[in-house]
Amino acid sequence: MRKPLASSIALTLGLIALLSPGSNQAGQPLYGPTGKDTKDKTVPPLDPVPGAITIGGQFSEHLQTVYLDSLTPFWRPGNAVVFLDTRNSYNDSHQYVSSYGLGVRYLVPDHDVIVGANAFYDAIDSQFDNQFHSLGFGGEILTHWIDARFNYYLPDSSDILTSSAHRHSRRTTFGPVGQQGPVVFQNVTSSRRSRTFNTFEAELEGWNAEVGFLIPGVERYMETRVFGGYYHYDNPFGHDFEGFKSRLEAHFLPGLIGNVEWWNDGYVKGGHWSAGVRATVPFSFFNLFSGRNPFEGAGDAFRPRERDFRERLSDMVIRSHDVKTVKSGEIKESDKTSTKTSTNVIGFVPVPRPAPRATIPPT
Repeated sequence: MRKPLASSIALTLGLIALLSPGSNQAGQPLYGPTGKDTKDKTVPPLDPVPGAITIGGQFSEHLQTVYLDSLTPFWRPGNAVVFLDTRNSYNDSHQYVSSYGLGVRYLVPDHDVIVGANAFYDAIDSQFDNQFHSLGFGGEILTHWIDARFNYYLPDSSDILTSSAHRHSRRTTFGPVGQQGPVVFQNVTSSRRSRTFNTFEAELEGWNAEVGFLIPGVERYMETRVFGGYYHYDNPFGHDFEGFKSRLEAHFLPGLIGNVEWWNDGYVKGGHWSAGVRATVPFSFFNLFSGRNPFEGAGDAFRPRERDFRERLSDMVIRSHDVKTVKSGEIKESDKTSTKTSTNVIGFVPVPRPAPRATIPPT
């Protein structure tokens, strides 16, 4: 039975609400200008680190996907931020994915460098109404000029039978005609073949990586990065999905981001080319529960300005392929043949009678 979308969203909101009032132990600002006059400013120790909510979509020739993503920091030891990341996505092939992850990002002191790692659990309700579970692991390095990411996907479910077909065929072979005495006969051989074909669905295991850079000159007007990378996903039913990929990402506004992607293989993204757009706003359950505006600072997300590098601590975690499973063709599971031979009488040959004897009359 397909998992209700409302249940997963409710669970997501519950986890966010549970974890969001974490303490800011370091007492350091997460956002704000980077000038020397603000370097030593602090925020109250119990003021939580701001989170973010993102609504977006990714659209390709054969697949349209919408998603809701939330990033909720709940602990800040020193220059690190530990956060909960959740995402619910749905596409028009009826695949629904709920992802729950924990991540950490570390801002290198006095440098525009963020090092991060994350781990995700993905619950997949596939387009064929099967349920799968998988783990995901990722790492990232974010700098002012260069970004690099790596993601690995490890299935935690076995292949699932989606359909089974049984096919039967008969064949009759007639032997040569024979005769035994007056009986004319023919041997007839009948064979019956029974075959079973199964179709399976399985998760894709594999990895993808990308490296990108901020385009010089353009970044003065719009934060724009171009990426190149490689991916490899194991297909248990045929050729693997692998090849090069590229991506262009542009921040039209700090909270409005668009992207265009190209993948060498069209299956995992629903087409070779895809385009997406997402809107990100700050959101704090702590503010909501304390009577303050939970979207405090949202106006700054939609006005032209240059982002402070520290704001990237709340950037959405970038994960890749949209299609999570693959379906096999028909696989022959059994092939049995039974044979039966019978003798059919097809006629009789009349036996010639002996000629009558001649009689000699008496003398």
